[in-house]
Amino acid sequence: MRLLGAWSRRGILAAALLAGQCLIATAQEAYPTRSIRLLVGFAAGGATDVTFRKLGELASKQLGQPIIIENKPGAGATLAPSTMAKTEKPDGYTIAVATAGLLRYPYMQKVDWDPIKDFTWIAGLGGYSFALAVNADSPLKNIGDLIAYAKENPGKLTIATAGAGTTMHLLAEALAGMAEIEITHVGYRGSSEAGTAVLGGHTMATVDAVGTILPNIESGRMRVLLSFDAQPTDWLRGVPTAKSLGYDLVYPAPYGLVGPKDMPAPIVDKLYQAFKAAAESDEYHKLLETLKQTEWHRAPREYEQWAKEFYVSERSLVDRAKLLRQP
Repeated sequence: MRLLGAWSRRGILAAALLAGQCLIATAQEAYPTRSIRLLVGFAAGGATDVTFRKLGELASKQLGQPIIIENKPGAGATLAPSTMAKTEKPDGYTIAVATAGLLRYPYMQKVDWDPIKDFTWIAGLGGYSFALAVNADSPLKNIGDLIAYAKENPGKLTIATAGAGTTMHLLAEALAGMAEIEITHVGYRGSSEAGTAVLGGHTMATVDAVGTILPNIESGRMRVLLSFDAQPTDWLRGVPTAKSLGYDLVYPAPYGLVGPKDMPAPIVDKLYQAFKAAAESDEYHKLLETLKQTEWHRAPREYEQWAKEFYVSERSLVDRAKLLRQP
């Protein structure tokens, strides 16, 4: 009787385990059954916000549930994904935007999260182009003027960006280091604030995504002095690249989606397929053209492998920008 009782208990446990596994499998197959939060580490109105509002809108049609954008700027655009990684369940109902800053910030500040292991890498979706611009009324007519002014007035050249630790900040500091000039970085909560500061004469220049500053260029309110593209582009005709001027700064920064670590593969695949379809749509391609962003698609495994390699390479940029934290 004791033996039979033991076998009965084992059978009950096995049945319970199987039932639990079936429930999990059913939940994954049914996903999503409610709205999904997408955390964006930049303020509303900037290129990243506009990009992911459109991607979220298009992907929600594929998933059959709304994707709600929540702006959470801070910590070099890492506050959104790092908070998600530490507090949210890996059930696919809270995901976050990943930009290059996620793989750079740990070199600049001590953090309590791992940029690779604490995330599920869902999809690589596109990339930015960056440029340095001034107010159209600025006496700095070209990059030579800017560098000459900075050398004659150490520390007085103010450059606004979307925040400390962002790619824009790193590019400004790296350019300053290569040109052997001193600048004063002014970090704002987002690109719109940084642009307003330049237009209002509060700062002298800005480094930002081309798509963000392009309306001000086209309206004649800003002038681009330099881009960080590999080659000159049609939308910035006559503007030299940093590389063409002898500065080894070519920086197309990819962006994508991450979730908390250990997300189930079926959920990751559903998200990937939905956002892949969104990124391949004609509607999104029109937005890429408007924002002057580049196509850059990576499936989950490819995206994670890229992240591992990029994380290693980012140390050199942080070092060149003289922002490498001390042990």
